[in-house]
Amino acid sequence: MKIRNLIVAALAAALLVSGCGGCGGSSSGASGTTTSSTDMGTLTTVGDTYTYTLTNAASGMVLGINNQSQAASTDVVQESSSATTADIDWHFLPMNNSEYNLENMLTHQVMGIASASTSSGAQVLQYADNGTADHLWKFYLLTDGKYLIQNANSGLYLEDANSSTSTTATIDQGTRSSSTTGCTCQEWTVTSTGTAAYTSPKTVTVSYTSTGDSAATGIHDPAMIKVGTNYYLYSTHGTIHAHQSTDRSTFTDAGFALMTLPTWSNTYTGGSGDLWAPDVSYHSAATNPYWMYYAASTSGSQTSAIGLAYSSTGAPDSFADSGAAIYTSSMCSGANAIDPSSVIDASGNAWMVFGSWWNGIEIVPVNATTGVPTGAACTQLAYHSTSTGPEGAYILYHGGYYYLFASADSCCAGTSSTYRIVMGRSTTVNGPYLDRGGVAMTAGGGTILLSAHSNINGPGGQSVLSDTDGYILVYHYYDGNNNGYPALGLNVLGWTSDNWPYIQ
Repeated sequence: MKIRNLIVAALAAALLVSGCGGCGGSSSGASGTTTSSTDMGTLTTVGDTYTYTLTNAASGMVLGINNQSQAASTDVVQESSSATTADIDWHFLPMNNSEYNLENMLTHQVMGIASASTSSGAQVLQYADNGTADHLWKFYLLTDGKYLIQNANSGLYLEDANSSTSTTATIDQGTRSSSTTGCTCQEWTVTSTGTAAYTSPKTVTVSYTSTGDSAATGIHDPAMIKVGTNYYLYSTHGTIHAHQSTDRSTFTDAGFALMTLPTWSNTYTGGSGDLWAPDVSYHSAATNPYWMYYAASTSGSQTSAIGLAYSSTGAPDSFADSGAAIYTSSMCSGANAIDPSSVIDASGNAWMVFGSWWNGIEIVPVNATTGVPTGAACTQLAYHSTSTGPEGAYILYHGGYYYLFASADSCCAGTSSTYRIVMGRSTTVNGPYLDRGGVAMTAGGGTILLSAHSNINGPGGQSVLSDTDGYILVYHYYDGNNNGYPALGLNVLGWTSDNWPYIQ
């Protein structure tokens, strides 16, 4: 996706977003009677750097979430223009074809239509970003500077039914004629709050040398550990790219993680020698306590396998492979054996979480001293039936909950990537995981933790580092200020009063 500028009346271009469906909600209303002109507007782009308020031209009121509820399927409502709660702030996430997701900045769910209806009068509500087309919206700029906001699934327009000036007004979708005067209840003023949608990642420098990995590949799927005063950063490509730092700001090239390429991986990589998505963790009971899980595959393939290497120090070029694939896609029906990571539950049991679009994210128990799966069945933790992920799972245990972080939507297309990081939590490591709105991650749930903003395109491939200043979200993004170069993102996580993480 590309860098989006602030909304201005002169814009008339193209860009895109993602959907809601399958949710409940009320439905009522029809178009109001207040009239404007026959102007149908010009399809345009809107900004993703800042958050915005949406003010209805007929009522003068702003869009928010009923009672500031976190529950999925809660109605979108209108509130007084003097409202100050965060539910009136919206973030526009560009997708494709000039379509956007509208992310609410209190709940981090997206605006959609009840039951993905294409009928006039269907209620507008919030739901998890599960990839359905009713979450996609288009902005049409009118000659007076206001906007029509059209649902991409139904072709109908966001409206304040009957031009009501009450907080009880129905916010729904309605028809609009291009030959007769339209309703101002379907016209919206889009106003920047001047507040950034998300805090920018920490400024870091990642350098490369001719004897190490190639600068052309950048950082993908980063994992970081701290050993003493050293930070070791590992990422996709080669025999796992390696960098090191003493300050978590300046990372120098450290070659590769594995001492030699595992020959068994050629069966899965087509002989490319290209390994993906490392995960490094410490296990005190093991002889070589640092484990590195990684994936061997090719793009778009389900002929995939997971490898495991060991190290006594965790340092670059110190890992020795276990000698064979420890898990393949054939071992868990329908699941793709990529993007592995380790998790230890509160009782000290070891698990491996993995998976991708095919059957979503799975978890299997592993031997606590070797890291090799025990042969027990896998359990599905997250799945989107719309083929928008999730993948790249990482589980963090904190405050009595297990938090599942995953990357949803489309990766690896530079500034056109629509990746975003979503999350759910559970009281048990093998689920069920529910998002903050109460939707199971196996049913398309996932509260947005971080999405595209400003020059930060397609954030994903995440892991979490525990450090002296808290939990650090470690991820990649495509830098719109550097031709979409794959860059390292680091943000400190904060915690809400009800124990959900957010970008601090």
